[in-house]
Amino acid sequence: MSDSSNVIITGCSSGFGLIFAKTLAGAGHRVFATMRDVAGKNAAVAAELTAWAEAEGRALSVLELDVTDDASVAAAIGAALEQAGAIDVLVNNAGVAGLGLLEGYTPDMLRRLFEVNVFGAHRVCRAVLPSMRARGRGLLAFVSSSMGRVVVPCVGAYAATKFALECLAETYAYELAPIGVEVSILEPGTHPTAIGANMAAWSPDDPERLAQDYGRGSELPGRIGGNIVAVLSAETPPDSQRVGDALLQVVSAPEGRRPRRVVIDELGGQGVEAINQAATAVQGLTITSLGLGDILGDDAAAD
Repeated sequence: MSDSSNVIITGCSSGFGLIFAKTLAGAGHRVFATMRDVAGKNAAVAAELTAWAEAEGRALSVLELDVTDDASVAAAIGAALEQAGAIDVLVNNAGVAGLGLLEGYTPDMLRRLFEVNVFGAHRVCRAVLPSMRARGRGLLAFVSSSMGRVVVPCVGAYAATKFALECLAETYAYELAPIGVEVSILEPGTHPTAIGANMAAWSPDDPERLAQDYGRGSELPGRIGGNIVAVLSAETPPDSQRVGDALLQVVSAPEGRRPRRVVIDELGGQGVEAINQAATAVQGLTITSLGLGDILGDDAAAD
């Protein structure tokens, strides 16, 4: 890739997505910042992004994209390809999170979480990959979470989607390596973003189950929630811009040398790093034992 890449990012109405859009565009990349409802509830942020790009002289366009809708995804990817000619980087960022006892989630609510966080990412990958395969190059970046590697009570529904996303991304990495398309996974810890403020809409929705006797377990949602609030309200909370800078480093890295995983977690990062190192070794042994060691490449050792 050249020094400037064509980048499409999902979920840019707030949080990491908004940071990613400005960080990459500010570094000289051409950015397609996508979000739902650009003419409705997200009209203000869409206008702000557009005005910022014009004032800064940056190549940033806002596109409508709902990761849960096939037609919306196809239209956005088609528009980006028509305008830029190629998509060099896809950043799968759109996501939602909930907090609460797992039994309190109806199957429908759990399915909705997976629809956004997992099926949505897969849907956008499928729309982008034909053009990347045709060119024999590209980068799929997935915004996972430290919760995609460790298990914590009361965030199990969200974490399950991130565990699934990790598997999806790594499978793509193996399958796309022979044609030159790379995969990188970002694993942020807790940071002050809108995903936390929106948790109530994606939390357990079965009050009858939540009313059952869980003993001391009934205290867990409050304790976990309190810990999250304490981190975010600290005098010096984790800096979300560090996640944006990490993505910029991945995008700017030489082709073939991009890391498989990048941990950005000031609190529990060492544990996640240890899991990643152990998993990389096990994956390498497993893939090699199947006679597929040639698809590992050097990036398997770059975690």
